[in-house]
Amino acid sequence: MENNIDLLKSLTLLLVEDDDELRNSIKETLSIFFKNVFVAQNGSEALSIYSEESVNLIITDYVMPTMNGYELCKEIREKNRKIPLVIMSNYADQEKLLKSISLELTDYIIKPIEYKQLLSTLVKMIEKLKRENLLSFNLDKNKKYNFFTKEIYDEKENLYIKLTKSEIIILELLINNLDNIVSINTIEYSLSPLDHKSEQAIKNIIHRLRLKLPKKILSNIKGIGYKLKRSH
Repeated sequence: MENNIDLLKSLTLLLVEDDDELRNSIKETLSIFFKNVFVAQNGSEALSIYSEESVNLIITDYVMPTMNGYELCKEIREKNRKIPLVIMSNYADQEKLLKSISLELTDYIIKPIEYKQLLSTLVKMIEKLKRENLLSFNLDKNKKYNFFTKEIYDEKENLYIKLTKSEIIILELLINNLDNIVSINTIEYSLSPLDHKSEQAIKNIIHRLRLKLPKKILSNIKGIGYKLKRSH
C-alpha cells in the first residue's frame, strides 16, 4: 500500500462537493497526499475545471444543484473512459448504485467518510490507473510518455524530452484516442476552447511534436485530423 500512496504525490485530484464545510474538510485531508486538489461546488463547475486543468482522479458527491454527480460522471465518461471516478453519497441507495454501474466507478463511498475508507478508495484509484496504463504510455520500445512529469523519456539515450503545454495537450488527446482519428476541430477546441487557433498554428505545433516522437507513430489524415498508431 505504501508504494501506491507515494504515487499520489505526483497526482492531481478534483473534489466536487456542494457543502462548503465538508468540502474544505475533505480537501484538507486529501491535500496531505496529492500534488494538487482542485475543488468545485457542483458538476457544471467541475466540468470547467476538468477541461482547463490536468486532472488524474475525480471524487464527487452524488446529490448537488446545477449538475449532480451522476450527470457529471456521465459527461466525463463520454470524454474519458479510463479516468478513475468515485461517487460519495449520504446513504447506500440501491437505485443510485444500480444507475451508476454504467459509469464504471472505481468506488462508491458512503458518508460520513472514515479515514480508513478514504485511504482504501485512493489505493483502488491508483490500481485503476495502473490497470489502464495511465501512469505512463509506451510510444515505442525506447520512448515512454510520463503522464505526471509530462515528459518523454528516451531509455536508449537516457534522455528526458521536454514538451510545451500545447504539445502535452495534443499528445494526451491522441493517446486517449489511440488508433482513432482526432479531428482538427477537436484539437483546436482542446488547445483553446474560447479562442480560435488557425489550422496552420496547429500544424506548427504538430510538426514540433513529431520531431520529439518516434518516427511514423503520428499520421496526418489530410484535411481531417491526426492519428497516433499503437506501438508494436
